[in-house]
Amino acid sequence: MYYKYVLVKKKEVGRIMRLAELLYDRKIIKEEIKRIKERLNLSAKVQEGDTVPVESPEELKAILINLFGRLEELITKINNSNVKCRIEGKNLMELIAERDRYSATAKALHELAEGATPKSERFSRKEIRYVPVVNIKEIRREADDYAGKARAIDAIIQVTNWDTEV
Repeated sequence: MYYKYVLVKKKEVGRIMRLAELLYDRKIIKEEIKRIKERLNLSAKVQEGDTVPVESPEELKAILINLFGRLEELITKINNSNVKCRIEGKNLMELIAERDRYSATAKALHELAEGATPKSERFSRKEIRYVPVVNIKEIRREADDYAGKARAIDAIIQVTNWDTEV
């Protein structure tokens, strides 16, 4: 159970944490929250005639609340670090937003190109034929350019995550 891992890890004194470790911890805690919520929902009711659920809903609820508290601490540390850390004249949060913009643009353009690509949906010559009104090849090239920019920024972010002490 991750919750026990967090408690053990918190006892380590004087250890330098890296931003990447905080991001990994956030991911693990989110996964544990999901599992605890599922278990809590299963334990919240019993069949008629039964009196005790397999697991105590009160104990699971307490664990869940503690995990949400730990998640809040991590998110605060991560966001503060992202604002303070500067790379190439921008803070890390700005780079993350820029990467997300490029990724979303690339995805939208790939979807546009896919949607505009003619498909063999006609079964006879009498059916309506659809033709693209956009340059699919150019849109795919543009989408690939945005995806490349997103990957380049992501590489900078990943290196920074491992170099940044929290």
